[in-house]
Amino acid sequence: MKQILNAFFFALSYFTIIPIFVKDMKINNDTYKYTLAFLPLVGGILAIIVIALNIFLNEFFNPLYSAFVASVIYLALYGFLHLEAICDVVDAWFASYSGKDPYEIMKDPTIGAIGALYAFCFVLLKVAISTYILFEEEYALFFTVLVFSRLNLMYLLQFFQFNKNSFLSLAFQSAGVGKLKIYTLIYLLIAMFIFSNAITLFILSLLIFYSIMKILNKKFSFVNGDCLGFTIEHSELILFNIALAIVL
Repeated sequence: MKQILNAFFFALSYFTIIPIFVKDMKINNDTYKYTLAFLPLVGGILAIIVIALNIFLNEFFNPLYSAFVASVIYLALYGFLHLEAICDVVDAWFASYSGKDPYEIMKDPTIGAIGALYAFCFVLLKVAISTYILFEEEYALFFTVLVFSRLNLMYLLQFFQFNKNSFLSLAFQSAGVGKLKIYTLIYLLIAMFIFSNAITLFILSLLIFYSIMKILNKKFSFVNGDCLGFTIEHSELILFNIALAIVL
């Protein structure tokens, strides 16, 4: 039980800025395995915080402004982690045309102009659609997309080769991953309860996630954490648009 709790705290601390007051956290392959299972829960927690904040702000401000603030705070709640990955991947993509090593570009701590401009435009699009969803009070949609964009990792990461020392690879080296995949279907059941088109959205989510990762793998001949962050962000943006089209 302690190992499972450690995995939850690890997932929360690594993928959000929510403070975790845990000492002597022991990390092993099983921790990484359970971390993948908890990532959709992390998405659900972020969604609940953002939705609660939006409802609270509506009591004091114009609903459109409240939705905008809540959308920006959502990006901040995960520390802009995946947005940084977007910069690195886009810079690597364009640098590869001039014969530069994409991996070295991704690991360069500086940000190129193209990556920065792309990330800026991406943020505008994501904040815009998140604002619209929250303004329309499509809270079930918002919650479902944040969960599904992270649930994909549990089912699709095994089809891609990561660095052998990456926790993404170590997670699948532990026994019981297959059983854990069955347990994580509870996220889908919860989504079906609150969002009528959850199954359709889940299937589309898997297809979108896999397609983007496949494109990046073909382009770079490898995938890493930056590619994963890039994929999560774009999956969310696409799913937001598809889900809105279904609902409206």
